[in-house]
Amino acid sequence: MSRVSRIVGLFVSFSLAGCSGETSELQTKSSESCMLCHNGSLADDYSGPGIENPHAFAGADAIQCTQCHGGDPSGTDEVTSHVPPPPQIGDDEKLLHDAKAYFNRLTLAGIDKFPDYTVAGTTYTALDYLQFVNPGDLRVVTLSRGCGECHENHAEEVSTSLLATEAGIFSGATYAIGAENVVAANQGQFEDTAADLGFRPASDAGFDALQAAIGAVETLIETPVASLFGVTAPDQAFNNPEFLAAAIADDQNPDNSVITDSPLHKLFLEQVSFTCGDCHLGSAGANNRAGDFRSSGCTACHMQYSLGGRSGSSDPNIDKLEPLDPDDIDEPERPHARLHRIASVKQTGTDGKTVEGIDDHACAGCHQGSNRTVMQYWGIRLDQNADVRNNRQYPANPASYLRTTDDTRLFDPAVGNTTFNGRNHNQYLLEEDYDGDGRDDTPEDVHYEAGMGCIDCHGSFDLHGGDTSTPGADIASRMEQQVGIRCENCHGTVDAYATTQSGAAWDGSTKNVAVDSAGNVLDHVYQAVDGTFWLRSRLDGALHFLPQTRDTVVNNGRLDPTNSAPVYSAKASYAMGRIDSDPSNGTGPKQSGWTAGGFAHSDSMDCASCHGSWTNTCVGCHLSGEYDTGNNFSNITGERIVYKQATADFTYQSPLFFQLGVGPRGKITQFAANTKVFYKWIDKNGDASKVFTFSDRNGKGANPAAGVPSMSHNSFMAHSIRGKVAADKEGPRYCNTCHLTTNSIANFGAQYDTFRAAMAAGDFGALDFNLLRQHFGQNTGNQLDSPLWAHMAAGLGTGLFLFDEHGQPVNPLDTFAGRKGANNVAPASIWDPNRVRLDLDRIVDASGAAQGSNNHTWVGPHDGAAKRDGALDPTLAGPLGATLLQRLADPSNGIVLDSWFDSNGTAHGGAAGFLDTP
Repeated sequence: MSRVSRIVGLFVSFSLAGCSGETSELQTKSSESCMLCHNGSLADDYSGPGIENPHAFAGADAIQCTQCHGGDPSGTDEVTSHVPPPPQIGDDEKLLHDAKAYFNRLTLAGIDKFPDYTVAGTTYTALDYLQFVNPGDLRVVTLSRGCGECHENHAEEVSTSLLATEAGIFSGATYAIGAENVVAANQGQFEDTAADLGFRPASDAGFDALQAAIGAVETLIETPVASLFGVTAPDQAFNNPEFLAAAIADDQNPDNSVITDSPLHKLFLEQVSFTCGDCHLGSAGANNRAGDFRSSGCTACHMQYSLGGRSGSSDPNIDKLEPLDPDDIDEPERPHARLHRIASVKQTGTDGKTVEGIDDHACAGCHQGSNRTVMQYWGIRLDQNADVRNNRQYPANPASYLRTTDDTRLFDPAVGNTTFNGRNHNQYLLEEDYDGDGRDDTPEDVHYEAGMGCIDCHGSFDLHGGDTSTPGADIASRMEQQVGIRCENCHGTVDAYATTQSGAAWDGSTKNVAVDSAGNVLDHVYQAVDGTFWLRSRLDGALHFLPQTRDTVVNNGRLDPTNSAPVYSAKASYAMGRIDSDPSNGTGPKQSGWTAGGFAHSDSMDCASCHGSWTNTCVGCHLSGEYDTGNNFSNITGERIVYKQATADFTYQSPLFFQLGVGPRGKITQFAANTKVFYKWIDKNGDASKVFTFSDRNGKGANPAAGVPSMSHNSFMAHSIRGKVAADKEGPRYCNTCHLTTNSIANFGAQYDTFRAAMAAGDFGALDFNLLRQHFGQNTGNQLDSPLWAHMAAGLGTGLFLFDEHGQPVNPLDTFAGRKGANNVAPASIWDPNRVRLDLDRIVDASGAAQGSNNHTWVGPHDGAAKRDGALDPTLAGPLGATLLQRLADPSNGIVLDSWFDSNGTAHGGAAGFLDTP
């Protein structure tokens, strides 16, 4: 049965219900027809019982409806007041039967591509209609219309930001497969990682190559579409024999980089666009399932949608029961904003009503995809294949776990949804305990636990793509080039409190406010007259005490004013302090007989290296596309295409595995062996291509010359920050997570020697996989104090993630024949170490040479290259260098701790004696 829109009447004081008919006979009014019909007020003041004032901010609370939306304010009914839809969209009846019309209306993807049209003697552009349905769409605001009429600088910044262009995904993909940069001027820039593709073309009129920031480019080209339905051309897949499975087999160079402009190049980019190409502000995304409802542009964040996509507005003309089924929205249904009211920073509007802070659900629609940042922040792990639920987690099952069945953040009984972003409660895990110690191995971030939201760290600069107080905007290539916030901006360092300057705080008063690393004022973070630091939450207005790292490591008597507990921690002083015999810098991680003048971990490591308690790891990403002439549409242009996603699968997912590397800012940070892409194409004849793996423009990735390469790895900002271990939650990564200890060598030295020798020689048949399962799969945070963990953390590999050239996992532990990528054969049943061609978490060898691809260049001044000695690509971010690898993982020539904290936070060796010494 079709679901056509139902008008839910709300009778207002002048007896107008629904207001879809004639209004000219109503009493004399001074309001626009929009106000009269949707609010019931006879003046443009929102005094009626209907729709909410969307912009109740001081000085701008009387904006007329048509100033934002367009339309005819003197219209006498719905038809004469509204901007009519383009004929390609039509009415609900057309949306019900025309799949392309419905796709474009729901996603807004290709509306700007429609030609001008004339209705009742008036000519409209498609952007007139786009402005009418969403005045915050970036294609509108960049023309100084809608939001852009008043917020010109915001429009300029946001439209070229990575949130809008998605250049990190599109351009990162072309780099990662080895295709040439399609923008000639960008070729070779920033180690050839410069952006080239975006959702729409973008250009920076004020670009100055001599003054440009790292990663900034002048031009982006719209991501091309190569599978247009019915279009026969050499560069199009439709009925083209050059795109057959057999024909694309040779579309790679000897190093496994793709041949630029080959059919394989075009097909892979189609897959990226189809699978990953709608998590940007340029369109409304898929917009068709619970947890994924949103708009485009400014309103994607500032007009919040409910979990189920239903409206809670007082507008009498909005169907309050649409969509009927939030898990299965159906044509011609569309989701609606919670309220017709802008969300921003928590405050009280001029009408006395609360302006909501932008909550995490506004971020979750996109930021729970490949990196699942918001879910990690909430303490929820995606288990896409429901392996834990089905008792087949690799390499070992947790001792206990808890699903998210009753978690109303995802599954709300009042909404009635049984999926969140297309996944059910068997695929999301709230708690996991692998080692059976009664503690959650995947706890929520400590900031979330305190009640903070995403916007409390990520403010205007990060989210708008730059400084909106000044004109001009950079087009960046990668995320870190547009993120200004750092932990130190709120918490300071061991040597100094957070930097402040006198300035205007959120309430208009003058305070000592903090600044981020880009010099932007954080008006919600300030230092009080007593020296304490505070954060006023942008989410809900609550005040949060901000302990300073310096007070944590120095026993100066500072108390937490919220509970009178000491801020100082002897353990923190030992872990983070500086070894310089100066008590004002803490104790530092002393060792017997070892002096390291002035050493502090934070000099060379970022905070998340240790404080990120668990990592989202997905190893083995299987993507495949198929030729299909059904109703498939481009996320880029909205046109009908013959490319359909066949699979987008992960082989293994686990919260336990991670690596260290040198990040784009030159500091050691957590890495993930991620983006391990295996690609396959099924052509128009139903024939499947071979499985492709790729090397990047710099010859890294799946290059056979590397011996047993690892494909890809990247730095990963774990949003799982923990301060200390708790009775029911694991804490940060303590010393023995990354370091060898005298205890680990004494207990497991012989096994470690055998393991290291086998891994170095690539003799995978000599590995003791039952030992690996115990020491990795059932050993959260290295409770066993195993030396094998140091090998993993260093990036030298675990031996557990071996694959053949077809993308099949190779190991004797996995007995599940249905494993993604295993071709319905249990890996254990065909275990043969001679089949190994890829070692996906061995991202570096002992010489410091990277075994795989990384697409992030250095940002700003740093000494990162010194940490990557032996690297063949020392000007890129990447794995640890030879010296650091030796220090961490070599028991003969490296550092073996005789004083340390174990994963329970318990002191061993001489650590207890050093805790309170200068």
